[in-house]
Amino acid sequence: MTLMSETRVEDDELVLSILEAAGHRGASHEDFVEAGLARAYAESLGRLVEERGLGIDVDFTTGAARWALAPESEASRRSA
Repeated sequence: MTLMSETRVEDDELVLSILEAAGHRGASHEDFVEAGLARAYAESLGRLVEERGLGIDVDFTTGAARWALAPESEASRRSA
């Protein structure tokens, strides 16, 4: 495993932990920036969907995007 792939795995896990902590309210851009993921979170969200098959909901009703684990993704993660 290369340093870059290790960093990607760490970023993905950190993004996932932010999503889990945010719960149904979702995580904002600022939540990811505060965690040091300003540049990496969009790619990590894509990998979580494409490679791990997680469902991620995006809500724009507040005027700013918020990302949250889809309810079925939360249930499947708990049972794993």
